[in-house]
Amino acid sequence: MVNHQVDLPEVTATSRRRLLASLLAGGAAVAAAPLLAGRASAEGLDLPRDPKDFPTLNNALKRERQMTATYAAAVAQSSGDEKAAWTLLHDHHDAYVGALKGYLGTDAVKSTEGPLGSAAGSFEQVAAQMASLEDQTAAIHTDILSTLNGLDAAKLVASIITIEARHAAALAFVGGATPLAAAGA
Repeated sequence: MVNHQVDLPEVTATSRRRLLASLLAGGAAVAAAPLLAGRASAEGLDLPRDPKDFPTLNNALKRERQMTATYAAAVAQSSGDEKAAWTLLHDHHDAYVGALKGYLGTDAVKSTEGPLGSAAGSFEQVAAQMASLEDQTAAIHTDILSTLNGLDAAKLVASIITIEARHAAALAFVGGATPLAAAGA
């Protein structure tokens, strides 16, 4: 039996550009999700929006507004590559707000939410804080997912969860976590 061992290079530093690259890859998935979801729908099924899902989805909407406000605070306190990274994440969460509002239509609750925390500290410190918030948000949405009745509502929330998990991993890594820890291992 032949045994092969692969030596991985040591990662000694993380950079804002590395975060941007990993988040851009996730952004491509966000942009493609609506296209893929439309093709993956069950044909012949008429599954209307379930009004029982509206309060739960409005809670998800509130959390996404809070995340948007949190990233807006980080954008306001940064410049250069840092500002680009926080802007990209802000825009992702703003897109989730738009998707949830689009699904809910006139049943979407109108409110303005404040940030979940401050964006004070070094880029790495803020990234670690944001990773924790992304993890919490993905967990909240995972709990929400188990209570939804409508298939389209579940697909929407599931698509948000996958990207937020990627955000959390990328931010944890840039915030100083080891690659395995950032991946949740």
